[in-house]
Amino acid sequence: MRIVEFDLGFEPHDNLNPALWQGEDLLPDVKSALVKIAEDFKKYIDIPFDVEDLVITGGQVSYYYTKHSDLDLHLVVDFNSVDCDREAAELFDTKRLLYKNRYSITVKGIPVELYVEDERYPAVSSSYSLFSNDWLKRPTIQNDTIDLKEIERMSAVWQKIIDTSLASKDIKTAKKTLDLLRNYRKLGLKQTGEYGVQNLVYKTLRNSKTLEKLITFIDDMHEKDLSI
Repeated sequence: MRIVEFDLGFEPHDNLNPALWQGEDLLPDVKSALVKIAEDFKKYIDIPFDVEDLVITGGQVSYYYTKHSDLDLHLVVDFNSVDCDREAAELFDTKRLLYKNRYSITVKGIPVELYVEDERYPAVSSSYSLFSNDWLKRPTIQNDTIDLKEIERMSAVWQKIIDTSLASKDIKTAKKTLDLLRNYRKLGLKQTGEYGVQNLVYKTLRNSKTLEKLITFIDDMHEKDLSI
């Protein structure tokens, strides 16, 4: 794949997405829809817990959203106060995935990703509180710090690694490649943040469906291994 074919994981804009925002204020109908979604998700989880805040984050809460960017909706919770017979993080993540597989929810055509966030570990990227109607971390324009050439170069490198992994037809190789890519992104987020090369390379591979091909291959091979 040539570099020019990559669908880069960011696209700079002068304004936030007008489908969701008026200037830097969240549109009232968007807020109402998000609150309704959060209430339904909380009911679906089906255990008692208090929501300390509703926070939105992700690509649609920045000046770098693309047509692929979703809207992350976090129910902020004190995990230590949750009374259940399983670890709170495991329970919430399992319910999140089940809810996602059951419902495809959008706001103004934008996919909504739901999470339950431990209040001790808040989102590190730009974020907006629905409870206070205010920014927790205001988005900024980072054009001068985004290394486009390095993002394109490393996206091509990872594209070649993934293509080689898929050509091997070996699930262990594919899983190792996926783990390496996820760790590459995780380390990058810690070191350089959401606009660092590693995170934007990951998003580029995701937008270009390269990551999806790798995950689909792993899932297909796993199903084949379990079948007779």
